[in-house]
Amino acid sequence: MEPDEHGIVRLCVNHEPRFLRGVLDQGYWPDGLLTAPSDEALAFDIETCQKLGFTMLRKHIKIESDRWYYHCDRLGMLVWQDMVSGGSPLSAWHSSYKPTFFRRSWTSCADDTPRRHRAYSAGSDAYRAEWTDTCAGTIAYLKNHPSIVTWVLFNEAWGQFDARSATEAVRALDPTRPIDAVSGWYDQACGDFSSVHNYFRPLEVYADQAQPRRAFVISEFGGLSYHVSDHSSLSSSYGYGSFTDLTAFRAAVGKALAVADSLESEGLAGFVYTQLSDVEEETNGILTYDRRINKLDGDPIGEDPAIAACGAARASSQEGEQR
Repeated sequence: MEPDEHGIVRLCVNHEPRFLRGVLDQGYWPDGLLTAPSDEALAFDIETCQKLGFTMLRKHIKIESDRWYYHCDRLGMLVWQDMVSGGSPLSAWHSSYKPTFFRRSWTSCADDTPRRHRAYSAGSDAYRAEWTDTCAGTIAYLKNHPSIVTWVLFNEAWGQFDARSATEAVRALDPTRPIDAVSGWYDQACGDFSSVHNYFRPLEVYADQAQPRRAFVISEFGGLSYHVSDHSSLSSSYGYGSFTDLTAFRAAVGKALAVADSLESEGLAGFVYTQLSDVEEETNGILTYDRRINKLDGDPIGEDPAIAACGAARASSQEGEQR
């Protein structure tokens, strides 16, 4: 993390500032859920994002197959790696409604007391110990992949606790990588990023009150939905703004990305657009869940090896069900 020529803190690769154009990647597939149908399918997602001009993937709440990281290493795709969330059932008030209605809560709520632990679904001693152990295990397992350039510790108060202590522990385990300690809200003025999710407000750069100053990123935004018949899992649809007209959808996505790009000059260090592909009822992906349609160009993807593998896996699964 270094200041650019204007003194704005940015993530740098070999001391060169990189504006991060990222996509949220949950890594789900219609045939195998968390398991991709083939090695080619793993590479397909990465290559598709590169062709669309994105430079980073945020692997969201999932430890991916080793081969996926290998392909990111090989292709030069930067990765932000989330830690897996856990804890007790979420409090809708603390994880959604409160931060949505009251932006002040993003920087004014602690996470280091028993009361806050319970509010953020982290009240269990056993859970906090498990999260700490698995966080350390994740870093030990993945740290040799050069594509990983940031560890993301907590997301939207999903089991968040003691973020400052967690940041210090991760820094000790791996002093070579930046840390996004809290993605979304309930920032604890630690880590290397002021990291916000913005689905319902005009996009802008917020002043960071932490010292020393950190890089500012919009680590989730967009999420615009377009349901493609015959390529969606369900008839229902979810997104942060829905469209029934493809032209209007493309225009809206293009405008959102253009606005995010324009904020680089105002101090934005990067963004993460939601999301790479549809997932079940979430039809806010750039690609459909089956990866056959790229909604931003609208053309059928055709007989790509990844799609052929998806089709083969689907046919095999259906044959097994018939047996």
